[in-house]
Amino acid sequence: MTTANAIRNAIEVLPAGKAFPAKDLLQFGTRAAVDQVLYRMAKDNEILRVARGIYARPKWNKYANAPVMPEPYEVAELVAKTRGAKIGPTGAEAVHRLGLSTQMPTQSVYATTGRTGEVKVGKNTIRFRHVSPRKMQYAGTPVGTAIAALRYLGKEHVTPQVIAKLEQALTKEDFQALRQAATTLPGWAMDKFYEYEVCRGRRIR
Repeated sequence: MTTANAIRNAIEVLPAGKAFPAKDLLQFGTRAAVDQVLYRMAKDNEILRVARGIYARPKWNKYANAPVMPEPYEVAELVAKTRGAKIGPTGAEAVHRLGLSTQMPTQSVYATTGRTGEVKVGKNTIRFRHVSPRKMQYAGTPVGTAIAALRYLGKEHVTPQVIAKLEQALTKEDFQALRQAATTLPGWAMDKFYEYEVCRGRRIR
């Protein structure tokens, strides 16, 4: 089987709209050969070039007769993977994901252990903001998303009601892990959890 056929077969089993990094196809040929096949496929609209080294199997919007780009977070995860870095949502997106706000983030900004920078995805821009590895201990997990949300809301806006919503949004195991994340949570956040548990009668006053 030729490199081109092997690559086409691998892409055809992916769900429509699924993004993938070029390096995942290096098992089928040299980097130069893989890049050449992907270049030709993108030129013929068989696949979408999403960003440098990132492609997607097309998913078409039948009303606009145009391809639909993958979700920004999916692309950001792949970019981070190619760089050997971790990523996680920044505060605004974390709050939205957990149902603590109905307001959609206006920009795609992600925290990363990698370098600060940006990547163009079609007409949009994905931005990466470097943070210390210590703050990214739970990156890519629901616990990490909750930690980002707490940091974003701050001491004045984290109420017992907010923590109650977090408990509803997370599994029992994840909520317990969040409660015990003393190395990544600010001291005031730990106090907020203590107050919440007192209010719920989980601690002796």
